[in-house]
Amino acid sequence: MEAECSLSCTGQEIFTEKKRIKVLKVVGEAVGQFVLANSTCINAIKIDRIKAHLLEAKDHLFKDKIIKQGTVRKEVFYVDPKNRVRYLEEDIPFTLLVEMPGFKPTPFTEVQNHLLDIDISYSLTPARQCIPGCLRQKIVGQILVKAAEWTQLDVVTDLKQIPRINSVSTACVKY
Repeated sequence: MEAECSLSCTGQEIFTEKKRIKVLKVVGEAVGQFVLANSTCINAIKIDRIKAHLLEAKDHLFKDKIIKQGTVRKEVFYVDPKNRVRYLEEDIPFTLLVEMPGFKPTPFTEVQNHLLDIDISYSLTPARQCIPGCLRQKIVGQILVKAAEWTQLDVVTDLKQIPRINSVSTACVKY
């Protein structure tokens, strides 16, 4: 905690108390998009729904860009030839390049990833008797990438005004 005194234009002394805190300061952000194509042999006659989400991502930092390598987990709910609902889980790797002009990595840089949107388009060739079907998919996702650095800031935590006694008042001049 640090105290500082200054004289205001009204002839009062102002005392401020400050505290130094450690915060993340955003130094760059950009949206990147990945497109994945995938085919899976599946014993399905109908697709109920497909969900996808970002599992993990590793960042490689360079001047003016971030390369992201990660995994999208796809969950497929489908109906088999015996009319039973089944579940299939599949992990698909991806690589994404995000341009960030002016970005310079430091040892204090942290990267945050926020999945904004993920959409799946698919077509199914249904299974027939003992021949499995084929599920073809296109997955499009958008990730907001935020680069931030740890820094220290001084924050005013308290402000006190004390009137000055026997002081000459000075006028404030505005420029």
